[in-house]
Amino acid sequence: MRINKVTLRIFALCGVLVLVAASLANLIIRDSDPFKPSKEANFSNLDSYYKQNLKWRDCYSEFQCAMYKVPINYEDIALGDFNIAVMKHSAPDAIGNLVINPGGPGGSGIDYAYSYQDVFTPKITNKFNLIGFDPRGVSRSAPIKCLNDAETDSSYASDSYPENDAEMAELRSDSAKYAKNCSNDNKYLKYYGTANAARDMDILRALLGDEKLNFLGKSYGTYLGTLYAKLFPNNVGRFVLDGAVDPTLSSMQQSLQQAVGFDEAFKSFADSCLSYAECVLTKDYLNQLRSKLSEIREKPIKVGERKLTESLAMYGIAMGLYDKELGWPELRSALKDLFAGKGKALLSMADAYTGRDANGNYQSNEADAISVISCNDFPVSRIDFKTTTNAAPLFGKYVAYGDITCEYLPHGKFELVDGLININSPTLVIGTTNDPATPYNWAVKLSRLLNNSILISLNSDGHTGYSRGSACVDQVVEKYLISGVIPAQNLACSA
Repeated sequence: MRINKVTLRIFALCGVLVLVAASLANLIIRDSDPFKPSKEANFSNLDSYYKQNLKWRDCYSEFQCAMYKVPINYEDIALGDFNIAVMKHSAPDAIGNLVINPGGPGGSGIDYAYSYQDVFTPKITNKFNLIGFDPRGVSRSAPIKCLNDAETDSSYASDSYPENDAEMAELRSDSAKYAKNCSNDNKYLKYYGTANAARDMDILRALLGDEKLNFLGKSYGTYLGTLYAKLFPNNVGRFVLDGAVDPTLSSMQQSLQQAVGFDEAFKSFADSCLSYAECVLTKDYLNQLRSKLSEIREKPIKVGERKLTESLAMYGIAMGLYDKELGWPELRSALKDLFAGKGKALLSMADAYTGRDANGNYQSNEADAISVISCNDFPVSRIDFKTTTNAAPLFGKYVAYGDITCEYLPHGKFELVDGLININSPTLVIGTTNDPATPYNWAVKLSRLLNNSILISLNSDGHTGYSRGSACVDQVVEKYLISGVIPAQNLACSA
């Protein structure tokens, strides 16, 4: 079944986390699952959810794991509960808790906490208990599951855009089949939105014993944090929103601006690549690459028993643009192989992007979670194919039809942001000037929407800013989280 995925609308995790997350998945397979649902009875009112007990149990050597209950539907408690998985890494000199989210939608906060040494500096890990939770619908928390691994393989490899009326009709038919299959296997799809995940996070705050929520969210995690601030402005503690999302855009405006961001990031990469003798790109790299991608569309490159398709090639290219230090050299080498007729390296990068291991297993349900959660977050919107390709000649056509599946999936009430969000606590918003996934202007917009925020601008390439090589950004974030001291005005940093 060919399903059109939102190829580059994904507010994806940093690539380094993929391997770490896979190691945690292997631990879960070997050990008994420490995330056991609470046996407490169903609750009769919302207040009783806030008074349940978090029953921590030791897990994975240095962590503690628990589960707590949240209402499936906050407007109808009688509908039942979801179980939310949460994990804690305790700090030796803890001054408080810090709830963290890596992005997505579909990113696992538990995997993120497990990889804390790769994500946070010792200054933070020594002072804060790191709290990672899987939002509803994700991984261990009432996971959305629509496709098996083989179907997910087929979905990621399939054509991302139709070229004629017959292919468009096929795309619509397959999207409708996907939505029907997903609805049949997941009873409460319309309650899997980010607004409800934010409500779940407020219950977690209370169960941790915190009057205010301290939170660090990256990429899509900034949208989760933004909705939390809108819904619970008096409960906002120290908030770091890194790789910010503009919550006022429609879903397809987000997709279009992301496509432009990836085009600009590829231009920066290509300009750098041309200075290396081994670079295969020419000055006319855009037409050169588009021609090669057209070839692959007609005749995918065989890689063992698999094939590198055009869509998978684009995932691999996107993966290389998330990080300048690690991703650019890998992409430079993979493109050299690609133009030599070899697709293994780029396919490997695509697998890292999608979370597929060497055995064909996907380490999370992110492919399904992003479809369902995104459709619950924003109404269906339209941007025509010509507009996307004109604005982003390389990546634009791959996102043009990203909302089609949403036409067939059920959704609940949208929690839209259409004005200022008034909060008492100061907040840090971080934007990287050449971020492909969350364009810099999104951070500028979010900092204006949050009335008590300071914008930290990192002049660099790659996705997000904290713990990515800028001492300036890291020092500001750490000083703010530990002492509450925030810059007096917006600040520009370099890598």
